[in-house]
Amino acid sequence: MFQKKNKKLLMLIAVVLVGVLFWGIPYLNKFQENNLTPANNKTVIPQKTENNKQRPLVKTDKTISAGKTVKTNGTITSDKAIKADKPVAGGTTVKADEIAQGKIIVLPDIDYKNLKKNEKLKQLMVSRKEELGFKKSLDMIVKSDETFKVGDVQIPLRDILEKASFKEGKVFEEKIEDSGAVQPEKIKKFGIYVVQPGDNIWNIHFNILKEFYEHQGIKISPVADEPLSKGISSGIGKILKFSETMVIIYNFIEQKIDSNIELIEPLSKIIIYNMEEIFSLLQEVNYESIDRIQFDGKTIWVPTKKL
Repeated sequence: MFQKKNKKLLMLIAVVLVGVLFWGIPYLNKFQENNLTPANNKTVIPQKTENNKQRPLVKTDKTISAGKTVKTNGTITSDKAIKADKPVAGGTTVKADEIAQGKIIVLPDIDYKNLKKNEKLKQLMVSRKEELGFKKSLDMIVKSDETFKVGDVQIPLRDILEKASFKEGKVFEEKIEDSGAVQPEKIKKFGIYVVQPGDNIWNIHFNILKEFYEHQGIKISPVADEPLSKGISSGIGKILKFSETMVIIYNFIEQKIDSNIELIEPLSKIIIYNMEEIFSLLQEVNYESIDRIQFDGKTIWVPTKKL
């Protein structure tokens, strides 16, 4: 009797174990899929069901991970993490219902032959010249970090400035950016005049000088550059002589600095003016006593304006 009861008990335990194994294995496999780390650093993405669809986030002011604060005027649909209560980078607040906009200004190629054909280039040069008080006496205003073209020759202005500094025994000032790009220490504006047939250096300088003073409301006589009585150079004449020491004459065909002021070959040479130097000189001149200017061939002394 006792043995029969034991057999029945053992059979009952066996049936229970089989049932546990039969029903427990599927749940065990599902538990492993959800909790074990996938091999080979792969992420297991569960199938999308009706219950795990993206939910709209609540209207709030949040700091997105890019470091900008976005003020929302509605709901944002996103499955990306949003971090709250972070300081705003640069103190700028951007509204989410507005599109962030910024102008990227693309300057036209500075090409001498297109100065009248290309409307954008024409407007650029006109605005640059008018800003400095010039219209006709200069062809182009080019910045020291720009490249321009005359004929078929591309001319980086930086190369001309470096060659001119080397020729004068000076150190060409420049700096190296973090990116490795080399830039002049200070971006400056230079006036460019392309020499034409029949030009001479004196008249080129005189036209620039007349335009500068006309912009100041001062009318210059066409003979203001001629000598005074007893053959003494006028003040304008002395400034013109001094200006010859301030300009760079560049032969863009041979790609070299030309030291011969008298020989300026048309359509192969350009004259380059440092506008900053010209203004610093002329703005100091008291025009009422301009004939008192002294020039010894290298150094010029000018009567300055009264304070």
